[in-house]
Amino acid sequence: MISYIGLDAHSATCTAVVVNEKGDILCRKTFPTTESQLVSFLEGIPGVKHLTFEECHLAQWLYVTLVEHVDQLLVCNPVYVAKKQGAKTDFRDALHLAQELRTGHLKPVHHEESRWIELRVLTNNYLALIEEIVRTKNRLKAVFRSEAIDTNSRGFYSDRARAKELSHDSAKFVAESLFDQIDRLEKTKGEYREFFQKNVKKYKPIRNLTSVPGIDLVRANIITAVVCTPHRFKNKHLFWGYCMLVRHIQMSGGRIYGNRRIHGRAELRDVFLGAAESALRTETSLRKYYEALRAKGVDHKDAKIALARKIAALCLCLLKNNDTFHDDFDVQQNRRTEARKSLNLDVTL
Repeated sequence: MISYIGLDAHSATCTAVVVNEKGDILCRKTFPTTESQLVSFLEGIPGVKHLTFEECHLAQWLYVTLVEHVDQLLVCNPVYVAKKQGAKTDFRDALHLAQELRTGHLKPVHHEESRWIELRVLTNNYLALIEEIVRTKNRLKAVFRSEAIDTNSRGFYSDRARAKELSHDSAKFVAESLFDQIDRLEKTKGEYREFFQKNVKKYKPIRNLTSVPGIDLVRANIITAVVCTPHRFKNKHLFWGYCMLVRHIQMSGGRIYGNRRIHGRAELRDVFLGAAESALRTETSLRKYYEALRAKGVDHKDAKIALARKIAALCLCLLKNNDTFHDDFDVQQNRRTEARKSLNLDVTL
């Protein structure tokens, strides 16, 4: 018998519901979120156990804790979980997950037990720090713009004397406080970069990625942390979708209703588009690739996105083959492809 387990996990408590192959509820329980309680609950379930829970801040810890205690574990993407009617409760959420797992309607999110977890924690919090810096800077500008004071001068965010231009004491206090916050956040950002620099020596994939034009220290760390296992992408097209660098046409009844970007990792999209911008300032084959597209009549935006896709494909190839980038990388790659084809032909014959 197969037991399908839906787990609605929170920091304090977890609610689990077990259903059988027919969808009948076999068990429901709420217990504290501790390793011993989770393991004890799973060990009390007989037969084959299939478990699911939504991607959240606890997902990696839950995965590492529970993966050895079930026959199949699926961390599902909450974006693709079907909506349900009625009031929202922990029991209903757990039951819904169990039923969706039973019917095979859940989309998995990649998790693994690997050395990259430490790097993922670092990069995730670095990206959160960058978002906080942007928000704080926007709030600071808003204080000045509320009095029609220009904020486009160079070095505005580090010029604390600008607070004196405000008309009343409360606005000056808020501005000085925001200047202090930005200073502290920027200092913390520099400390993160020190860790990223150490990772270049610690992790060879990061070192390999920094050889690609446009991929700097921070971008190499982010790509390595998010991708983790490059071989889970069968080809570059799947990777482009994961990086949100392609759009899919929506069609029904023979009519096209526009296109949309599939759900993926927005941070990778930002990284590769930023890398494309940086690559345009180099004298490499990547710049020549962009210029060739422009010569064919492709506009700047589409050419830049095409260049970002090319850089993404290069990075995936380097991660898979543990290789470094050279300006004639495409030529070398074509030679490898031809060699593989001839080898497969020889084996077939």
